[in-house]
Amino acid sequence: MDFGPVFALIFGGCCSNAWTLERSMQQLPTSGTLMTFVQFVATALVALPGELTWRRWHGVPIVWLKTPQIPIRRWLVQVVLYSTTSILNNTAFAFTIPMSVHIVFRSGGMVVNMVLGWAIAGRRYNFMQIISVALVSAGVLAATLAAAAPSKAEDTNTGRYAMGVFLLSLALLSSGVMGIFQERTYARYGHQHWHEALFYTHLFSLPLFLLNPGAIRQQFKDANMTPKHWIGYHGVGAFVPSYYTMLTLNVLTQLLCINGVNRLTASVSSLSVSLVLVVRKAVSLVISVVILNGDGGNFTLWAGSTAVMVGTLGYTYGGLREASKEGKERVVRDASKEGKEE
Repeated sequence: MDFGPVFALIFGGCCSNAWTLERSMQQLPTSGTLMTFVQFVATALVALPGELTWRRWHGVPIVWLKTPQIPIRRWLVQVVLYSTTSILNNTAFAFTIPMSVHIVFRSGGMVVNMVLGWAIAGRRYNFMQIISVALVSAGVLAATLAAAAPSKAEDTNTGRYAMGVFLLSLALLSSGVMGIFQERTYARYGHQHWHEALFYTHLFSLPLFLLNPGAIRQQFKDANMTPKHWIGYHGVGAFVPSYYTMLTLNVLTQLLCINGVNRLTASVSSLSVSLVLVVRKAVSLVISVVILNGDGGNFTLWAGSTAVMVGTLGYTYGGLREASKEGKERVVRDASKEGKEE
């Protein structure tokens, strides 16, 4: 596998996606639902060709959807969880949550995964995993409090910030439940159906936006009110609201990011994937804090972020060691069993 294009997709696509997301939300903080809707439409359309096949209807060849390899009812459950997580994450921007906290908070999902895995799936964790999750928890708390410090002067801002943190917490919980459900789905039907999951989770999420059409209409109106700039070539073009330019870039970079992550996941170990994604998040954090906001951050923010990154790697490595240990024990048991049978 040529890792050059893959790393270009991940670091170029994912880091650019974080940049365009922050720029979009700085321009229109209340556009979270609109952005999520457009992202879902674009992803479903791009994934659609891979789920089409030729069939015959009364002897006439027609293009139709492939038969899903996983029952639709399982996708419907995952759709509710996935769309809820995406909407909550994007809506949190409207409550003065900086991008740096978004990045750190999303990296703390393993805390919820561990608790839910212990409570629902009956899992047990080794010492390294427990220490790593404690480190991640401390890092998320430190980074969150560090970002909240400048807004304590105004009770209103502090209250809005707390509401945004609450939304991010709900998103983590929803994401954790979705992760366990997805693991059980793949364990039962196989891991090779990621493209089918990508298509159906985004396609079936679109009707959920009809539950609150007023929000999308209002956000479209707000987007249309942003300053317009000329997009064209040699006099052919039009004046377009500036928000749509950044929104388009966000959608395109998200597609590149998804492509890169899926290629990497299919080619290397989970520890290697985690390492690459941790470095990517660190780069995004630097871009957000230092380049976009022209701020060096503070010691607490960087210490918390470092703790999250190190804890993520420790948790992943501890999980792989546990899996390797279980695999060796299984081989020994099987060998012993075969010896007795002989």
